[in-house]
Amino acid sequence: MSKIRKYKISSGPIAADGTASAYSVPIRGKILAVGVNYPTHTCTVDLDSDGEASAQKILDLSAANTDATYYPRVQVHDNTGTGITYDGTHEVYEPFVVYGRVKLSIASGTEGEKVTVYLMVEEE
Repeated sequence: MSKIRKYKISSGPIAADGTASAYSVPIRGKILAVGVNYPTHTCTVDLDSDGEASAQKILDLSAANTDATYYPRVQVHDNTGTGITYDGTHEVYEPFVVYGRVKLSIASGTEGEKVTVYLMVEEE
């Protein structure tokens, strides 16, 4: 039976150059939702898988500062690597599967602020 687990990733204070980063603990499951708690000022937030054979870009938010919850998805592929569609036009999407850490990267931020991200993950 699967269970839903919440993971928290907090960036350290944003540096003078406007950047910061942090990593989650190892995660094995499907990312169902991502909650982003922004600081007062605008910044760019990126979430990528880390430690897998090929990194996945899970979420890429530019110049935002409004707390929100997102439900990122990725297109499903068949055994030839072709994206699956329902009828040739409507793509089929599923949650990201992660087996490793998730990296939080901040850019264009205000020095001293931080960003907190909550991942809702379905695990077996």
